[in-house]
Amino acid sequence: MKSINCVSVKKMRTIDKQAVDYGIPIHFMMENAGKALAIQIKKKFPIKKTRIVCIAGKGNNGGGIISAARHITCFGGKVDLILINSKLSTASKFHFSLIRKNQQIKVIHVNKNNKKIVASIIRKSDVILDGIFGTGTSRAMEEPEHSIISMINDSKSFVISNDVPSGIDADTGKIHNISVNADYVVVLHKPKKWMEKNSNQKFCVVNIGIPPEIDKPYNDGVKNFHRFQFQDEKQPTQTKILG
Repeated sequence: MKSINCVSVKKMRTIDKQAVDYGIPIHFMMENAGKALAIQIKKKFPIKKTRIVCIAGKGNNGGGIISAARHITCFGGKVDLILINSKLSTASKFHFSLIRKNQQIKVIHVNKNNKKIVASIIRKSDVILDGIFGTGTSRAMEEPEHSIISMINDSKSFVISNDVPSGIDADTGKIHNISVNADYVVVLHKPKKWMEKNSNQKFCVVNIGIPPEIDKPYNDGVKNFHRFQFQDEKQPTQTKILG
């Protein structure tokens, strides 16, 4: 896999920031990631007959999963959406607001009293979308994430991870204590460095709306763009780039 152009977490964060400065908001890229994930499920499974569980963490990786849940219902599927943490990132909150009246999505908020319910939902699933953590992982998994990942790995479901399997250091490939055993990874924009050390991982690379001119300035040593701003537009609050 060394012939593939892999990027570090630092470089990908720079690309993300440049995209935002260019005028492409995080929630737009998140929308494209979610649609790409849903399309992969549609390609691989009869979506109307497949028991699909989406598992989202609080960060932007989880927001892509929330977006994917909505797109799956647009294709005729039904989804159990497991939220590990209700304190979502700003962009994730935007996507969560878009499913507030969606009758095809059942939302389960993980808490200390529903561990058996969550375990049952995961065990009975056919497909699991993993968006617990993204490229920001560089530590051991704690609770409840550790238990949820154990449930995923103990299931017989086909597991698709969003960008990187949760629990893997996206630069080094190191697993601090546990990580999701992904059958397939939908890689966002560019493969990450960890994939150089895992040649057996099945994956595809998808477009999330970052055009080629965003990559080029990084390679040319240009640090950033001046943010595009419509006339009369108020400068928005900066969105923190996290996986």
